[in-house]
Parts: sequence; structure tokens; C-alpha cells
Amino acid sequence: MTRAAGIDRPDVIASGAGRPLVLAHGAGGAVDLNFGDVIAALSARRRLVGVNYPGSGSTPRQSRPLELEALADGLVAAAVADGHDRFPILGLSLGCAVAVTAAQRHPDRVSGLFLTVGFARADAQIRLVVDVWRHLAATDPTTLARLLVALSSPHVLSTLDPAATERAVVDTAASLPDGGPDQALLAATLDITTDAAAVSVPTTVVVAGQDRIVLPTTTRALARTIPGARVLEYPDAGHIFTPSEASTWIDDIGDFLDTHGL
Repeated sequence: MTRAAGIDRPDVIASGAGRPLVLAHGAGGAVDLNFGDVIAALSARRRLVGVNYPGSGSTPRQSRPLELEALADGLVAAAVADGHDRFPILGLSLGCAVAVTAAQRHPDRVSGLFLTVGFARADAQIRLVVDVWRHLAATDPTTLARLLVALSSPHVLSTLDPAATERAVVDTAASLPDGGPDQALLAATLDITTDAAAVSVPTTVVVAGQDRIVLPTTTRALARTIPGARVLEYPDAGHIFTPSEASTWIDDIGDFLDTHGL
């Protein structure tokens, strides 16, 4: 099988001890940012391994367009280098496509998939969000942060008074990685439909019912494409989970791993 170039000088995040769980983060995110609660909760009994994509963490941004195959190969290579022959992957948003691609390119390595707010190909919502994201990242990053906060779930927005809203904007702006626009462009242009239809490992797909970045109908379409995928619905969740939603998510991840002996 042809191998992609991988990730140049990858920033590998590894924590904990025990059986492995590999982490594939979302566009505009990072391993610690997207999976900090998971790492804190599971590292006592799991070895968590992830790679920051180019432009996130200390992985340098690259001049060429990002390739899904390279991100997948880089993720698998990091897990193997950490000493693991076979492992499940937890994907978030864009990371779901990375995880599915890894499963198809490395069937001897990937043992299961837990896919959260993912998609097989971008719909109009994703494409339009990415268009605005990339424009604002280049011209007005603070307004980009305001857009991302505005795309939170209605439940979260209903809890924010003006001061809390401004804190959320400041925190979001501070977390935006340099490579976010590159990662978002990849998200808007990928199509893993064929690979998803060929998945043969245990798979769970989490749908966020109030997601306004990856619409719940789009995540359900991903689940329908994967043979035998189990669907978990979080009716009130948005693209980024609240602490209570993250707690449920972590419990569901643990149940998935235990049920399938992963």
C-alpha cells in the first residue's frame, strides 16, 4: 500500500499507562484542547497518544495543502513508535475522517473507531463555515472567535451573560492555532464515503443534536455509511461539549472500549 509523506516534525502527545487509545483531533483544535478531559479521566488506566496536526501545538505549519492520508499515517506512526501494535482511535470532527482513513490504510493496526461529531464529506453548512473561517482568520481573528462562540449550542448560549460571552470570545481567540485555516480547508474538501463504507472494525458514532458546525443530519449520514455502526445521540450537545456532556462522552468511550475488549 502506498504511504503518504506523513507529518513533518510532529508534536506527539502521550500520557498515562495501560492499553492504548489513539486521539485524532478536530480542525482548529489540538490534542490537549480537544481531549484534555479524556486524558485526565482515562490516563490512570489507558495510554493516550495523539499528534497535533501541522499548525497546532508545536507541529510546524506546512506550506503545502494538508492531506488526509498524511495525517492518518502520521497518527498511526506515532502510536506504533510509542510501542503499540494495534489500537482503537477516538476521532473528533475532522479527526473522524483521519480515524477512518487510518483504519483503511492500516487495517492491521486499527482495532476500533469511536467517532464524535464527524462527517463523511462536507455539506453546505461546513463549506460556508469554513469559507468565513478562513477569511476571518486572515483578516479579523477576534471576529472569527465571535463566530465560533455564536455557533455554540443554544443551551450554552442561553447561559452566557455579556461578561461570560466576552470571556468565551477571549478564550476562543487565544486557543486558535496558526494552522486552523489549513485544517478547516481539508475538512471542507474531503470525501471518505468509500472508506467509511468499507470499515470492518467496531464503530460508534456520536451525534450532537444541537451542533451548528457539523449538522446532526450529516453525522447521522456518516453513521449510516459505516456497516454496523452504533449511534449515540446527545440531543442538547453542540460541537464542543459542556463539562457534563464531556463526562457522559467519557463514560461512553469507556463502555465502548470495555464492550469490545479494546
